[in-house]
Amino acid sequence: MKLPDSLFSVSVALGLLLAHAQATPTTEPVNPNTSTAARKLLAYLVDTAGNGITLSGQQELEDANWVTENVGHSPAVLGVDLMDYSPSRVEFGASASTIEDAISYSEQGGIITFCWHWGEYNRSNQSNNPTILTIFPGSPSGSLNTSEQPWYSNFYTEATSFNLASAMDESSPDYKLIIRDIDAIAEQLTRLNDLDIPVLFRPLHEAEGGWFWWGAQGPEACKELYYLLFDRLTNTHGLNNLIWVWNSVAADWYPGNDYVDIVSTDIYGDAGDHSSQISQYQALQSLTGDFEKLVALAEVGNIPDPELMSTDGAHWAYWVTWNGDFIQGETNNAAEFKKEVYSSELVYTLDEIEGWGA
Repeated sequence: MKLPDSLFSVSVALGLLLAHAQATPTTEPVNPNTSTAARKLLAYLVDTAGNGITLSGQQELEDANWVTENVGHSPAVLGVDLMDYSPSRVEFGASASTIEDAISYSEQGGIITFCWHWGEYNRSNQSNNPTILTIFPGSPSGSLNTSEQPWYSNFYTEATSFNLASAMDESSPDYKLIIRDIDAIAEQLTRLNDLDIPVLFRPLHEAEGGWFWWGAQGPEACKELYYLLFDRLTNTHGLNNLIWVWNSVAADWYPGNDYVDIVSTDIYGDAGDHSSQISQYQALQSLTGDFEKLVALAEVGNIPDPELMSTDGAHWAYWVTWNGDFIQGETNNAAEFKKEVYSSELVYTLDEIEGWGA
C-alpha cells in the first residue's frame, strides 16, 4: 500500500486540492448548548477530514482489541450499540456493558460512536388488546417470541407489529412506550455526559431500507420520531455531549441541517471492494447544501482504500468496520490489506489522535 515518497506526496497534494476546493463543513453543533468536549470533537473531525485524513474505526470492543492484537494498531473510533438497554429487551433478560466499554476506550483516548438497534415489542395477535398495554405495557406477555421471530430480533420490521405512524399519536399507548424507551436510553447516555465524554450518536440508522421498524412507515413518521428523540434527549434530559449523526443518503428522509451535525451512510459492497465510494460521498454532500456538514462512513463491510479516497476526493471523516468476520475474516478485508490501511499516513489510529480534545 505504501507509495514511494514522491508519488505519495503527489497523491496527498491532489487530495488536499480537492478537499480545499470544497466548502469547509461547519464546526458549529446544532445544539447550542453542546459541551466543550463535544465541540472540540466536531472541530477536530472537520480539521482532520479537511487535511485529507480519515480516522479508523471498529464496531465492538472485542473486535477493536482483535485489531490491536492482529493488525498492530488500535482503531481511533470505537463503535458500540445501545441495543440491550432497550426496555423490551431488558424484560427478556438482556444485559449490556457497552457503556462501560465506551468509558474504557475513552479513557485510552479513543472516540466513541453509538448506534441503537432499538428493540420494540410485538403485540402480534394481541395488537388490539388494551388490557396488556394497561397492565404490562411492552412486556414479554405482549410480545411475539417464536423460533421464526425470537424476541432478540425485535428491531426488525418483520419481527414486530409496532406501527410507528400510529404510535406517534401522543394519545396512543404506544407513544408512551416510545417515551419510556427514550428515557431509558437517556439514563445510560447520561453516564457518559456526567463524565464529559462526547458521543457521535447515530440513531434510527438505515431507516430508508425499511428493514428496521423505524423506517417501515416511510420518511415522515421516521423524521417525526427523530425530532422527538432529538428534543427529548437534548431539552428534557440535557444531553449536551451528543454529536448528532444522520445515516441515510435519501433526500426525502433527511431531517434537515438544523438537526444534524454529521451525515453518514452504511456500505456493504461486494467482498473485497475497497473503492473510495465517491458516489455515496457526493450524494451525502448534496443532502446538506454546499457541503455544510461533515461526511462519515458509519458502517462498512470493506474498508475503503485510503489512497483511492485521497485521489477521488472522498474525505470520509471516519469509517467503522462492522464486527465479526467483516474484520476478523479474510473475505472482506485481507490481513495484508488491513495492515497496510492501519499503517497508512492517510489514516489515523488511536495513538495518532492522542490529545485530540486538548
